[in-house]
Amino acid sequence: MPNRIISKVSRPPLDLVDIIHEVAKIAKIEGIKFSIGFGSEDEMDFILGDVYKVTIRGYRDGQRLKRQFVIKWIADPERRYTFRNLYIRDHAFYNYVAPKLIEIQRRFKIVEGLKISFPNCVFSRKEKHKECMVFTCILSQGYGFSNRVHSIDVEHCSLVIKCLAKLHGLFYVLKHTDERQSNFIKMIYHSDVQYSGKIKPTSNCIFNFYNESVSVVKDPMAKNKLNNCAEDIYNILCKCVIPDRFSTICHADCWSNNVCFKYNGTKPIDVILVDYQISRFASPVTDLSYFLYMSTDEELLENHYERLINLYYKTLSAVLRQCNVNVNEIYPEDIFQEHLKKYSVLGLIEALISMKIITAESEDAIEMAKMRYDIVKELACDSESQNESLFVKRVNGVVNDFFKRGYSLDAVLEK
Repeated sequence: MPNRIISKVSRPPLDLVDIIHEVAKIAKIEGIKFSIGFGSEDEMDFILGDVYKVTIRGYRDGQRLKRQFVIKWIADPERRYTFRNLYIRDHAFYNYVAPKLIEIQRRFKIVEGLKISFPNCVFSRKEKHKECMVFTCILSQGYGFSNRVHSIDVEHCSLVIKCLAKLHGLFYVLKHTDERQSNFIKMIYHSDVQYSGKIKPTSNCIFNFYNESVSVVKDPMAKNKLNNCAEDIYNILCKCVIPDRFSTICHADCWSNNVCFKYNGTKPIDVILVDYQISRFASPVTDLSYFLYMSTDEELLENHYERLINLYYKTLSAVLRQCNVNVNEIYPEDIFQEHLKKYSVLGLIEALISMKIITAESEDAIEMAKMRYDIVKELACDSESQNESLFVKRVNGVVNDFFKRGYSLDAVLEK
């Protein structure tokens, strides 16, 4: 797990204190005392919204108890407004999407191995100037984050791949069995919060990060192709998330830093995805390629890619079958293979933009992530990482894999 010190908050803002009292009321805890820490064990999770770890002590029915919560809330009003759409999307997921997917699991009596779990959202607000999300702290339930700097192994990877298949599959079932509800959710997700223009990239930063990654690519043919499409990368990303008849709910930011694992000894046995704040309606392959290229290395991709892709499709098929839905009617395998060739470019481009951040040490990574999301503007984007050799290795790993598979850089631009 990443090693991060959680700093104590001695003088919390009154608005934050009001949120804590609201949570205590919901949890039916009386006579409360609380302590607040800023940040969490996941050192990158507060980039788009400040994260507070709150411990509430008090009484319920005369019994003394202690509960831990994670509160996502931005104290600075200007930043809060900047990322308002992310809170709206997070609120929508936990208030509309997750409950419907859980209801489907119950209705069809999904077997334990095909169920998906979500963080327990105990309170959320999307009203202007009051945006916040509050969750039960899953770290206190035996879950933990992996180290984002290191690529994950095939055991961890398999759990995440299956989890994505369950997420995608359950929404496919909703589309098939409840058109009214699925259309309502699709209306909420009618535009993408990351690439729709509501949150634009800084003028040059994402392109600088992309170009830095391309500059260390060793294959001259791949390097030339990546350089030729450099000016189109944002347009390509936008085209990748245009919904079609095969689209489903996607996490959209599924990489190792947004994944919590539970262990039996040293063996990972369960996984929960967190941070659905940019969740979208798109091809499942956008999630798959994003995760695989952001979180693994060339060795894993070379040895296990086909197995993982097959595991995804088999799990998806099994979820649909449990709900009496035929995968060939919903997401045929030939369409899945076409999507792999067409939409895997999203994972590649995002990995090239983010790899400098992923492989950097904590403080550098935080500053670079702030630059990407326009939280600070005065810093240079081209500083050399302390982990330069790892950065070069990971960039070449994803590039080599992408081109070896014959995937397309620009098919999404074709009319």
